[in-house]
Amino acid sequence: MIWLDNARISAIFAVVLLHVAYGVVIENDIGTNYWWFANIFDSSARWCVPVFVMISGALLLDSSKNEDSLTFYKKRLSRILLPVLFWSIFFLFWNFLKSKIGSSTEGVEFTDLLMLLLSGKPYYHMWFLYMIMGLYLFTPFFRKIAAHSTRRDLVILIIITFVLAAFNDAYQKLFSDESKLFVNWFLLYVPFFFLGHLIRQDESKPPKLGLWIIFVFSFISTFAGSYLLGLSAGLYFRGFLSITVIPMSISLMFLLKSWTKPIFNEKFTKKAALLTFGVYLIHPVALEIINFAGYGATRFHPLFSIPFITIVVFLSSLSVAWILHHVPYFKRTI
Repeated sequence: MIWLDNARISAIFAVVLLHVAYGVVIENDIGTNYWWFANIFDSSARWCVPVFVMISGALLLDSSKNEDSLTFYKKRLSRILLPVLFWSIFFLFWNFLKSKIGSSTEGVEFTDLLMLLLSGKPYYHMWFLYMIMGLYLFTPFFRKIAAHSTRRDLVILIIITFVLAAFNDAYQKLFSDESKLFVNWFLLYVPFFFLGHLIRQDESKPPKLGLWIIFVFSFISTFAGSYLLGLSAGLYFRGFLSITVIPMSISLMFLLKSWTKPIFNEKFTKKAALLTFGVYLIHPVALEIINFAGYGATRFHPLFSIPFITIVVFLSSLSVAWILHHVPYFKRTI
């Protein structure tokens, strides 16, 4: 399963890159030199969340796992409930702290913090944990579908759910507000979840050149569409379910599957892959400390600052995750 470890590490690095680049995107006027460089970096990493969902599907929908529903819930939900609780409280406090030390955040009241929690977004990146819990909740039933369906049936299911999810995402981004009820979020990522399972089981090897062409074309379409549709509507192309990000993510997942050698040596790759959840949880703190110190990506030219700060944030978050992983009481929070 080396390729899945590689995929985890690649995806978490892309998450950090995305958040560093997006900070520069929103700080500069659309179409300016800095905006274009940041938009290119931002668009190149939009596959990160879909790949994470596909990795989960590849692992959790394995038909060889003979677990009843109760056993699964004890193992998986207990694995994620404590991190969700701990980090939700941590980031609510982090929000409150920033409001008191003169950051750009305006004053935060208790009711504001409560609404963030109820909306499933105690912090901007925490939505993923609230979404993935929905997928975990239905995984025992999804396993039965995966185990008793032919490849053709799964392909049809994935296509139908992708069409529905893509239309829903387009409508929300272009014509309506995003749904505030986080319990429904997971439904939009069901096709990625099943697709991860299908890609893992698929023995065919699509031509790499064709996959790269799809990826590059989707990437170009993403950053071009972000410019052509303007400041607000352009956000659609950055969505994880946009018509450009879906093929970008699928093609890259197939490319990652063909990556059979570990990124580092095998031992360190497995260890780093184990810590990716911790990196995801911790990296906003590292990024905001750098920004607060005045060395954010907007201070230098983004061609250099974005990759440099991404590496710094990634390595520092990885180090903190490694430390927490070796502390008994904190180990279960990452």
